Amino acid sequence: MEKKKVNIHRINFDELYQRHLCRHGQFGINVWHIIAVYGVYFSLVSLAAIAMRAILPQATIATQYCVLTLLFVPYLAVLLRNIPLMVFLLTALSAVLLIVAAVATPGIPFWLHVILIPAWHRVQLISHRRYTVHHDMSAFEQTYKKGRTLFLLLAVYELPILLQYLAFGRKDWAS
Repeated sequence: MEKKKVNIHRINFDELYQRHLCRHGQFGINVWHIIAVYGVYFSLVSLAAIAMRAILPQATIATQYCVLTLLFVPYLAVLLRNIPLMVFLLTALSAVLLIVAAVATPGIPFWLHVILIPAWHRVQLISHRRYTVHHDMSAFEQTYKKGRTLFLLLAVYELPILLQYLAFGRKDWAS
């Protein structure tokens, strides 16, 4: 079997989605994971907003929206090439809503967001205790080895994968 090299800029989204289903085929775990992913993203966008307000204290609300939107452009550009259009549109809408939420809640302190990021990740880990159905992942082991590359790949593609499952993957829902 030839080992495929993973390139974060050019992925096989369907294959990555099928890998996801091996450990996350139950509806409930995907709900908990999307809540946690939105929590992490909200804290990251909020940290960027806090930093931006510190650097540009005179920035208007419109400027804050523009700067934060520009920060999402590289992420969305990578996704546009690699995920289905409808999933991309939902991901872009999610980005807009996260930006709006971050700008609308400037009172949440920096330190709290720093604490919340690992806390939201912990929610994902805990959900695996409740939802224990797993399927054979050996078909994906050569391509998607645990480590830094897989971590980065999932950091970029986890939200679109979850949106694919929850919005368009009803046939994949299990108990």
